[in-house]
Amino acid sequence: LDALVLQAAVLSLAYVIFSLLRPAYKPTYLLDFYCLRPPDRLEMSRAEMVAGTRRPEHGCSQLLIDFSEKVLEISGLGDRTYVPERMDIPKTMADARCETELALIVSIQKVLDRTGLKPSQVDALIVNCSAFNPTPSLSAKMVNHFKFRQDIRTFNLSGMGCAASVIAVDMARDMLAVHPKMRILVAGTENITWNIYTGNQRSMLITNCIFRLGAVAFMMSNHPADRRRAKYQLQHVVRTHLGASDEAYNAVIQREDDDGVIGVKIGKELMNVAGMALKANITQLGPLVLPISEQLIFAGNFVARKVLGLNVKAYTPDFKTAFDHFCIHPGGKAVISSVGTQLKLTKEQCMPMLVPFERYGNTSSSSTWYAWSYVETFQKVRKGDRVWQLSFGSGFKCASAVWVALRKNDEKHDAWTDTPSWE
Repeated sequence: LDALVLQAAVLSLAYVIFSLLRPAYKPTYLLDFYCLRPPDRLEMSRAEMVAGTRRPEHGCSQLLIDFSEKVLEISGLGDRTYVPERMDIPKTMADARCETELALIVSIQKVLDRTGLKPSQVDALIVNCSAFNPTPSLSAKMVNHFKFRQDIRTFNLSGMGCAASVIAVDMARDMLAVHPKMRILVAGTENITWNIYTGNQRSMLITNCIFRLGAVAFMMSNHPADRRRAKYQLQHVVRTHLGASDEAYNAVIQREDDDGVIGVKIGKELMNVAGMALKANITQLGPLVLPISEQLIFAGNFVARKVLGLNVKAYTPDFKTAFDHFCIHPGGKAVISSVGTQLKLTKEQCMPMLVPFERYGNTSSSSTWYAWSYVETFQKVRKGDRVWQLSFGSGFKCASAVWVALRKNDEKHDAWTDTPSWE
């Protein structure tokens, strides 16, 4: 008995020493973010979008024009979404560059202004644009424009779909975990000009109907001096990748149609794949965020079904007990409805998905930030509130980021006060 007590004491002492000597995990702060609000002249109504498909250079049949009109009618899009300055056919690299570079430059300048930081104070830059990746890279263009330091670490994420922004958060977190006193600027957009589909395949026309111009820039930091002014602190990031499944991999894919026209195909299996990705993601996320009571109910239900063989309905944990605000990717009306039902969200909790989609459409990786800006503007965030940022992306991916508010955040964002980011 004495030997066991001695061993336990030694182990306990070793654990205490290890805990004291272990390097402290560096907090990851979100200083601020900015969502692009394009000028009024770039607004396009649903009727104008349909009229555009009738232009001879698009080569759409009447059947496909009718299909586009139906998609727009049931999509949930409003009449004040935004498109690029030039959407000419044939599309040009110059126009595509102009669209993306302008969106990124304006967003980055705004977040620098809001944080009061100079380009020389930025240590790393992550830029994401899924389907437009010229050479030199878009991150190189931002270095050129803002004259960032020569030793800045730059990264350019491509092909990551609508999940790219949360993936960038995870990438930034990993850098901040090993580099002290570091500030990382992240910016993301999607290019509309370069990805207009001019063919006649219905599954590829959907992207023309729902994707719109938008962008976001945000600043992350682990600098101790930034703690006082930071809006949020990152708690968890959970990423799920179902790419090993052929069905999941092909659910959203860029390819040529039967006539050789390149476009992004959205398959009928998308909703099923998104549901599987969400289930896998929240299964991993649940133990990190759910209260013990919810975890016990879920565990009991699992044992009853899988161990005892009882015919009981699978229990979906109530994530409303874990989070105060939900910033979920507003990819489309069907996705919003499916996710809201699966998570048992109230109508009020679904508004940060429904309203941004109606106002801005699917802006790809920046969509969750438009949802977040809606939350701060209309639903308010109190100190200590937990925010769940959830995104989906081609591949197929699902990514979650959990943030806690370090102060009250009830700012009126330009995106919701009809204040254009530029004229």
